[in-house]
Amino acid sequence: MLDDSVRECELARNILPEVKINNSALNACFYRGQYDAFLASLPRIDSVYILFYRGLGEYYKRDYADATAHWDRAFAQDPSLLQAEIGEAMADATRRRNPEGLQILRETERKIEARGVTDAEGIYKVAQAYATLEDKASALRLLRRSIEGGFFCYPYFVSDPILETLHGDARFVQLMDLSRARHERFQSRFFKASR
Repeated sequence: MLDDSVRECELARNILPEVKINNSALNACFYRGQYDAFLASLPRIDSVYILFYRGLGEYYKRDYADATAHWDRAFAQDPSLLQAEIGEAMADATRRRNPEGLQILRETERKIEARGVTDAEGIYKVAQAYATLEDKASALRLLRRSIEGGFFCYPYFVSDPILETLHGDARFVQLMDLSRARHERFQSRFFKASR
C-alpha cells in the first residue's frame, strides 16, 4: 500500500505544509526506492531525525561520504537519540569500524529493552544497522522483533539492498513468509474494506 501512503502524505502536506515539519519523512517514497523524491521531501532543518534520514537516503544512493557526514552531525547533536545511534553505527560500517558500530548498537539495544521501546519501524532500522555491520544473527533477531511488533512492509523488505546479505539464510526466508502473511492479512482486512 506504499503508493496509497505516498498519496495520503502528499495530500496531508498540501492541506497543511507544516505537518510534522520537525520530524516528518515520506518513508513510503523511500520504501519504494525513490530516494531522490524521498530526500526532496525532507524538511530543510537539521534535527537529529532529519539528519538520520538524509544520511539513509544518501546511503541508498551509495553516496557514503554524504551519508556519513549527516550521521556524524546527528550524533554530534545528541548521541543519546535512537536515530543518532543507528546512524553512527552505520557510519562506522562505512568506515570499516565494525567493532565500534556493534558496541553502539548493543548499547542501543540495551536502552530499547530498558525503556520498553515498541517502535517497530525504529527497531527495523536497528536490524538494518546490524546487517551493515555483518552481524546476521542480531539483524535477524531484530527483524523478527520488528515484524512481530507491527512493521511488516513486505514489498520493502524483499527489495531492501541492506538485507541482501541475509537472503540466503533460512531464517530470513521464514521471516519473509511471516511478513508477507501479515502484510496480506492487513491488506485484506483494512485496506480493501476502505475502498
